[in-house]
Amino acid sequence: MKVRILFNNFINSVLQNFLYPTLLLAFLAFELTMNSLLNLNTANKFGFLIVGIFLMSLLTSMNFLKNDVQYNEYFMQKIGNYWLYFSVQVLTLFLITLFSAIVVFLFSFMLSSDIMVDIVAILSLATTGFVGVGIAFLCKPQWNHHPYAGQMGIIILVYVALAGSSIDILKYVSWFLPPVSKMITIFQEQSSIRALVPIVIQQFVYACVLIVLSGTFYEKKLSN
Repeated sequence: MKVRILFNNFINSVLQNFLYPTLLLAFLAFELTMNSLLNLNTANKFGFLIVGIFLMSLLTSMNFLKNDVQYNEYFMQKIGNYWLYFSVQVLTLFLITLFSAIVVFLFSFMLSSDIMVDIVAILSLATTGFVGVGIAFLCKPQWNHHPYAGQMGIIILVYVALAGSSIDILKYVSWFLPPVSKMITIFQEQSSIRALVPIVIQQFVYACVLIVLSGTFYEKKLSN
């Protein structure tokens, strides 16, 4: 019962100010326009989808966390279980991101005759979005008492996520950086969706690590 109440509440929070549907529709409109007007090759098109789903997921998650702070201040106290509350938050955003990845891929006109290739492509987009969710959770002090720390954290993480592969000095610490740009680079070099499977796994693990760190840190902060 609590899970259903939480899930319904969080879905309403995502849709509350229409930012998510607006972002999704704008992205789809731009994607269709791009397909009609620009003769992009597959590598460039897929790179555009990766960047788009990452930013859309990040903005949706930031908006969700902002609404949660504003409208659900006492809701977690009524639930009485921090990790249940936190887990359903994460599950809600993961499902929203997976839905976005499926819709965006279907409108990308990149469907192939091999269903496994399509599944890997969708998971590539979804896990990229999961990284955006993880960054939003890790930097959510911007909605509490440390706005500048949270905002600077997001700026830095987004920068290294999108430009990390092009900065030579960062290659030595690549496992500690969001692997979004690595996915784009590998696909451009190998032109194979199947080659992205290791990066899909890396992105999922990376997002989970960020989320667990966030959940543990803020649980301790609330207990203090």
